[in-house]
Amino acid sequence: MLGGERQEGRAGVDTGTNVVSTTSRTAFDKFVRLENNGKQKSELHHFPIQGPEYECDYRVRHGVQFSLSSYSSAWSCSTLRYYGTAPEQKGLVKEESSLGLRTKQAQQFDWALAKLDSSVRRTGRVTKTLLQRIFYDICRTGYPSGNQALLLLRSCGSLLPELPFSERTELAHRVWEKLEELGATYDVSHYNALLKVYLQNEFRFSPTDFLAKMEAANVQPNRVTYQRLIAAYCQGGDIEGASKILAFMKSKDLPITEAVFNSLVTGHSRVGDMESAANILSVMSGAGIEPGPDTYLALLCAYAEKGDLAKIKETIDRVENTDMSLMDRDLMQIIFSLAKAGHQQHVPEIVERMRHERGYVPDAMNLCLSLITQGFEDTAFTVLKTFPSLQAESQNGDSPDLGNFFLRHCVNMDKSPEKLVSFCKDLKDSNLHSAPLQFALYCALDSKKTAMAVELMKTMKEEGLPIRPHYFWPLLTQHQKDKNASGTLEVLKAMQELDVLPDVDTYSNYVLPSFPSVDTARAALKDAGCAVDTNGFVSAEVRIEAARGNLSGLLSLMSSPAFPVIDLGAFRGSLIAGFKGMDDVESMVKITELLYNDARFSQAGVDRAENVAYFLYNLFDGMTEVELQAKEEKLREYLNQLEKKNITIPVNIYRGIRNILDSYHVPELIKDVLAIVDNKENIRASDTGSPRGLEGKVVNLENKLEELKSQGKPPGGVFKQLISALCAEENMLPENLSRALELKTQYEEEMTPSCYALLINLCCRHDNPDEALNLKRELARKDSEVALDANKYMNLVRVLAKHGKLEEAEDILKEMKEKDVAVKDTTVTLLFHTLNSAALKGDSTTVRRLQDTIFTLGLVSPSSNLCSPLVTAYLEK
Repeated sequence: MLGGERQEGRAGVDTGTNVVSTTSRTAFDKFVRLENNGKQKSELHHFPIQGPEYECDYRVRHGVQFSLSSYSSAWSCSTLRYYGTAPEQKGLVKEESSLGLRTKQAQQFDWALAKLDSSVRRTGRVTKTLLQRIFYDICRTGYPSGNQALLLLRSCGSLLPELPFSERTELAHRVWEKLEELGATYDVSHYNALLKVYLQNEFRFSPTDFLAKMEAANVQPNRVTYQRLIAAYCQGGDIEGASKILAFMKSKDLPITEAVFNSLVTGHSRVGDMESAANILSVMSGAGIEPGPDTYLALLCAYAEKGDLAKIKETIDRVENTDMSLMDRDLMQIIFSLAKAGHQQHVPEIVERMRHERGYVPDAMNLCLSLITQGFEDTAFTVLKTFPSLQAESQNGDSPDLGNFFLRHCVNMDKSPEKLVSFCKDLKDSNLHSAPLQFALYCALDSKKTAMAVELMKTMKEEGLPIRPHYFWPLLTQHQKDKNASGTLEVLKAMQELDVLPDVDTYSNYVLPSFPSVDTARAALKDAGCAVDTNGFVSAEVRIEAARGNLSGLLSLMSSPAFPVIDLGAFRGSLIAGFKGMDDVESMVKITELLYNDARFSQAGVDRAENVAYFLYNLFDGMTEVELQAKEEKLREYLNQLEKKNITIPVNIYRGIRNILDSYHVPELIKDVLAIVDNKENIRASDTGSPRGLEGKVVNLENKLEELKSQGKPPGGVFKQLISALCAEENMLPENLSRALELKTQYEEEMTPSCYALLINLCCRHDNPDEALNLKRELARKDSEVALDANKYMNLVRVLAKHGKLEEAEDILKEMKEKDVAVKDTTVTLLFHTLNSAALKGDSTTVRRLQDTIFTLGLVSPSSNLCSPLVTAYLEK
């Protein structure tokens, strides 16, 4: 699909048998063999002259199709290599420097071929983006092969209908020069491929200079080279030049094939000699070569260039009366020739002759793209409306959108807004597109075409369609990145013209970041006549100040009596971002108090206290584990100040924050959060769902214990159950610790190692290292052989290290080693958090001493995870 020439059935005679996109493996095998045998009479050659955009490299009159991709992997080192090498090359392909390099090149070629083939098989074309990506990938390796160069060159012609001729040729030259610079070796196949690209792109060049270039490179031209040079002369109407090469071919006994005669038909027509052009068919018959469909197509395109509709009809009827037939693709070439020559009025009559064969839609799409590229969008629209699939969907009542490619390419080629609106109206009225104006606007915005987008939006407004602020975001994006204040103001003026008021997201994400400061933006917007007293602008100002961490300035702004009514939801995310820095706790407290007490920051009917409570939950939820551990003390200070300001949260919010703190291994903060719960009495019951839950269990056990004591009976298991309930992780009331220690004093003789372990862990959770250490020493005195579990040991190490009791922490670690405590994965995780907590405070001494002790004792092996906190500690310093 990507490159072949037309196959001849017998020596010197073109049978007209061509391949559209698929064929059998036998045909493919024959194709690649013929590509590499320059001396075979039965050779593939090119038909270059009947409209380069829709040249039919392979054409099967019976409509059989195939794809190259099915052969790519199996034949990557043989057949496909021949596919890319010289069609006329003699001998074997030159050996590469190493087997590894050949293998790598073969793999890259296979990949590139699969990509291009997939695109061509699906759409009949490739995009510039895909081709450039493959080109850059090949260049990046630094070792382009001849096959890769050939593949890229052959893709720079008619397979790029979305690019103008000049741009396609420029791309081909860039590929040629860059790959040659990287060491690619060019042979006659590459020069022939370049010639083919020139013909398809109607690039004017000097054939004599081209031959001189080949001679300088020590590359000998072959028959295909001469055929294409004849085509180039004829394309420019230079019959004399073509005759010289033709005479040379005869002197070398090179066969004159149908392709040469086809070129002569075009050559005579280009100089205005239509009689000689038509007589070429008689000359062919006299030479024993019967004119095939391609010859008639060359003549039809010649008549199309002259606008001779009568001759076109007559010739088509003549072909149809033979055993030959013209395909839809052939008729498309006639349409392209008519349009290029300025005879668009005859196009509808040719369109009526379309039979909508298999593959019609992708071929017609490529025709439309080529016509739009060349400036004949009206003709392209005529073709678009013939798409059978569109008509079928319209009849089924569905919402077809198959005109998308047409509108997108019109936008890309900068067609006038008036023309686009006209097409959109026609598509809508014909029920060929459900929302053409909106899609055209999307394309204009995506392409950053501001003027076109504004004109389309004006039309949409006239038709009563809504214009949203976010429609302008694509236009503002680049200005915001470039800090282009003037460009931003131009877009805002366009919004004003359309009576679209920028919202808070537009201001905060796109407008204000384009200016050095909010004050500068305010002044510039005022000068431009844009309103700055809107809720959208003020909310954006709050967002910007909060996100930048300027909490004192934000407090001043929000405290102003002139500050409008703005719901907290409009700037919650930015405020959380500002709070996460924890640089100004005093301002944080005052802002929270303002949100808690001022009705301007909540919607009507919404409880302000609940609004602030959810804000606090989102603050904790928005922090990472590392951030939460690093800011633990700041958060504690913040929460304590909120308690003094009588700011409270409901129980359900407390539960959510508690779960976050537990999962992030910062349980010590839970009691500080608990201090601001609005009804602490309710939490005892609500945390477990009923009065007979955990707190109810504590009360019942206490009553039972008192009853046993009054009866003089031993407490037995009741004491242990009560200690266990008070030490439960989900029961973090501050008074539980004091109550548990009081019970421990009262029932000293009932204290078992498990009770000590529970109390030690409770002290750690309440951040009380002294009491935890006392309990640990008391347990050791009672029973020196008892060992805690690894996690409880690690919790004790954590709280001791946190409060600077490093010697005691080291002693605990040594005890773990002495008592051979099994270290689990969860223990290693707790150890990391212990080290990381110290590291985030910049306490490298604590980190180093703990690491030295742990690794020296062999409790765990050094790992990147456990060593990284020391790096973090020095970075924090």
